[in-house]
Amino acid sequence: MVTLFGATLADGRVRDVVLCDGRIGVLRAPGRRIQRPSAGLDLAGYLLLPAPAEPHVHLDRALRRQPVGSVSGGRDDAWRSWRVGPVRYHPGDLRRRSREMLRALAVRGVTAVRTQLDVGGRTPLRAVEVLAELGAEFRRVLDVQIVAVPVPGTPERTIVDAVSAGARVLGGRPGGAADCRQEIRRLLRLADRAEVGLDLHLDDGFDPRLLAVGDLARLLRASGFDRPVTASHLTGLNRLAPAALSRVAETIAAAGLRVVALPSDRGCGLPIRELLAAGVTVAAGGDHLRDAGHPMGRADPLATAAATGLPPGSAWATVAGHARDVLGLEPGGLAPGAPADLLAVRAPSLAEALRTRPGDRVTIRAGRVSTRAVRRTRVRTAA
Repeated sequence: MVTLFGATLADGRVRDVVLCDGRIGVLRAPGRRIQRPSAGLDLAGYLLLPAPAEPHVHLDRALRRQPVGSVSGGRDDAWRSWRVGPVRYHPGDLRRRSREMLRALAVRGVTAVRTQLDVGGRTPLRAVEVLAELGAEFRRVLDVQIVAVPVPGTPERTIVDAVSAGARVLGGRPGGAADCRQEIRRLLRLADRAEVGLDLHLDDGFDPRLLAVGDLARLLRASGFDRPVTASHLTGLNRLAPAALSRVAETIAAAGLRVVALPSDRGCGLPIRELLAAGVTVAAGGDHLRDAGHPMGRADPLATAAATGLPPGSAWATVAGHARDVLGLEPGGLAPGAPADLLAVRAPSLAEALRTRPGDRVTIRAGRVSTRAVRRTRVRTAA
C-alpha cells in the first residue's frame, strides 16, 4: 500500500490518495502530515492526473533529423522518401535511439506507447524484433505496443509473421497503393487473419482528391470486422465544407472508428472539435520525434494536449482516457478501483500545467513510482 499525500486534483480538491495492488483504493481529505510511513509520497504542490498514453509515434525514425533518402531537406521530401521504402539502420543504432525516446516518454509521464514500425526490405522484421526486446526491457515502466506497417511490395506472409515477432496491431498506408479501397480491404483481411486490430495512416495530404477515412468507415460496417480500428492524420477532413464534414464525422462515429490527431506535428491538424461533437473517440499523439518530419518533436504529452486547442479537461482526455481507449487499455481515472497509472506534475492547475509544461514530474505505473524528474535535470527511471 502506498499513500500519495496532499495531491491537488484537476477539480482543485486536495486529497490523500491510497494505492493498493496496482489500483486506486481511497481518496480522502488530507490528514495530519507527521510521522508518515515510508510507503508514502508527499505530493504537496503537485497536480495529480491520470497518466497519459502515446497513441502514435515512429520510434524507428526518432532522432533521425535528416530526410531518409533525400538530401534537399524539408518535410515533403521526407514523406515522399519514406513512401518509397523502409528506413535503413543498424540494429544497434535503432536500439539506442528507441531506448532514448522511450526513456524520454517515460520521464514525461507516459505509461503506454504505440509505435508505428516499417515492415519490409531485406530484413523485414528487424524493427519489430528490436522494439519487442525493448518492450520487455521497459515493461515495469511503460507498455510498448508495436504496429507493423508494411512498405510496398512486402509479402502477405511477412506481414502476418510480424505479429509472431511482437507486433500487436497491423498498420498501413492505403493512400500509397494503386487502389486505395482495395488496399483497405486487403489490410482488413490480413488483420482478421492475424487476429489483431488495425491502425492506418489515411488522408495525409498526398492526393487532395482522396478521402479514404469515409471508405474505411463504410467498409468496416459492411465487413463485420469486430476488432479495434484506428485512423490517423486525416488532414483531408480539413478540406470539407461543414455539412460534408458533419456527414463524414457521423459515419466515422457509427463505425466505431477511433481517430488519432497529431496536433503538434506541423501540417497534421484536423477538426478535433467537430469529430468529438459527433461522438468520435479522438486521441492525440506526437507522431515524429526529432526526425526529418518534425525536428522539434518533444515526446511530451503536455505539449501534445496543449496543441489540440481544446479546453484543459478535454485536451487532457485526448492524451489520457481517449489514448488509452485507442491502445485497448483499461480506462484510467482518479476514482476508486481505477488502475494506478498516474502523473504528478508540479503545477497549481491543469491549465497552468498545459501552459508551462513543468519539468518536475512523478510517474506512477501500476501503483509504484516508475520515474521521477526534478527541475529538468535529475532523472531516475526503473528501466
